[in-house]
Amino acid sequence: MRIAFIEPAIAHVEPLGIAYLIQILINDGHTVKYFESPRKDFFKRLKKFNPDVLAYSVTTGKHRLCRTLNASLRKKINAISLFGGPHCTFYPEFIESSNLIDGICRGEGEFAISELLKKMENGKKYTKTNNWWLRVDGKIYKNPVRNKVNDLDTLPFPNRDVIYVENKGLSQTPIKRIIASRGCPFNCSYCFNRPYNALYAGKGKVNSHRSPRNLIEELKIIQKKYPFTFLKIVDDTFGFNMDYGEFAELYKTEIGLPFMCNVRPNLLNEDKIKNLKKAGCVAVTMAVESGNEFIRNKILNRNLSEEIMSKSIITLKRNGLKVYTQNIIGNPGETFEMVLETFKFSAKHQVDFAECFLLTPFYGTDIYKYCVENKYIEDGINIDNMSQSIQLGSCIKFNSAREKKYMINFQKFFSFGVKHPQMLPFIKILIKLPPNKLFVLFNKLYDAWRTSRIIKVKFNIVNLFYVVKMNLDHIFSYFIKTDHNSKF
Repeated sequence: MRIAFIEPAIAHVEPLGIAYLIQILINDGHTVKYFESPRKDFFKRLKKFNPDVLAYSVTTGKHRLCRTLNASLRKKINAISLFGGPHCTFYPEFIESSNLIDGICRGEGEFAISELLKKMENGKKYTKTNNWWLRVDGKIYKNPVRNKVNDLDTLPFPNRDVIYVENKGLSQTPIKRIIASRGCPFNCSYCFNRPYNALYAGKGKVNSHRSPRNLIEELKIIQKKYPFTFLKIVDDTFGFNMDYGEFAELYKTEIGLPFMCNVRPNLLNEDKIKNLKKAGCVAVTMAVESGNEFIRNKILNRNLSEEIMSKSIITLKRNGLKVYTQNIIGNPGETFEMVLETFKFSAKHQVDFAECFLLTPFYGTDIYKYCVENKYIEDGINIDNMSQSIQLGSCIKFNSAREKKYMINFQKFFSFGVKHPQMLPFIKILIKLPPNKLFVLFNKLYDAWRTSRIIKVKFNIVNLFYVVKMNLDHIFSYFIKTDHNSKF
C-alpha cells in the first residue's frame, strides 16, 4: 500500500513519532512518503504519489487543521484517512466529528497500524484490531488497546530519511533529537501521563527505557549520515530506569558530542549529575512550573518542595551544568502576585534560561477536569475552538480582564526578565498594553537567541541558512497563518 503522512505546518523539530511509524511500514513492504501542506506544489506532489492511506498525527488544536485539510484532500484523492496522536488517544470520539475519518488510533501506533494495514491489504476482516476505533460501512467499531511494547530495543530506529526528503532544514540542522524511553509514573495534573497509565493499566510497564547500547547504535547512524554536533534527549525524564554510568562511558567514548536532557529534581543526586557531566551533558531542563507552593503542588500536582528544587539547581550548577527551568503561568486560581513568585524563583537562582508557557487545560488531563468542575474555562470554549498554542493566549478565567492581559503579556517577557531582573519595573509597564504580535515576535527571537548562547551549537553557513529558514517558515505557517482560534 501507499501511505502518505500529512503535516499541516512546517515542522521545526523532527516528528519522531511519525518517523517510527514510517520505518515499521517500510519493513512491512509499504511505500511511504511524508508531506508538509504549506510547501510548494503540495497537492500536485501528493496527487502524483496517489496514496491509499492519508495518515495524520494530531494534538488538540491541530486536530482542527488536520480534519479540515483531510476533507479537502478527500474530494480529489481516493484514499482512507487514519488519525493518531494524543488527541485521538484521549478523545477517541473525534472519529464522530467527520464521516471522512475512517480510523483513529489510541496509544502506541507502531504495531497497531502494521496489523491494520496488513489485514486491509490481504482482504481480511479488520474491524477487531486493537488500539483502533474504525468506521466501516457507517458503523464505528471500538477496540481496546493492546499490550505495550516493553522492550523498546525491539523497535526499528525511526526513519529520518523520508522526513528529510520533504524538510531539508531538519536534515541540515546540527541539532538532532532522540527518544530514549517511554512512560512516566508521575501524576502532574497538566500532563497526559496519569490518564495514559490508566488506559494501559495491566498492559505493560509504566516506564520502559532503551538500553545504552541501543541508543548509541542509533546515534552512530545519525552521526554518519547527517550534520550532527549537538543532541537533545527529549524524554520527559531521562534515565529514570537506566544505568547512568554505563551510558556515560559508552556515549563519551563512541559519540563524544555535547547534549542536553530533561531531569526531575527529586530523582537527581551527586553521582547521577557527575555521570551526566562525564558523558558530555552541558545543560539540563528542569520543570519548576510554579514557584508558588499551592499552585505547584495542589493545582499542578508536582509534589516537589522548593528546597528540593533549589538543592538540585545548586548541585547542577556546581558541577558545571547549565540549567533551563520550565514554568507555567496562567493557572486556575493564580494571581499575578503568584506568578511573580515563579519569576523570582528562577531569577534568584540565576538560571541560564527560564522557559515559560501559558496553561492550556488539554482534554483528558486532570487539570481539564478541575477547570471544568470549578468553571475556570471561559464561556464558549470547547475542544473544537481551544487554541492549539501554549504560548499565545489563554482560555482560563481570571479575576479580571486586566489580570488576564497581564498573564498573557508577562509570558512573552518572562525569560528576558529572569535574565535581566532589573528590567522588571519596565516589563510591568509593557504588560499593561494590549497583547500584540510584536510581543510574540520579541519572545520568539529572544528565546532563540538566548538558547543559542547557552548550548552554543556549531553551525556552518549552510546549516545556519537552512535552520533560520526552517524556523521562520514554522513561525509563519503555524503561529501566524494556521491557528485561527488564537487572537494573534
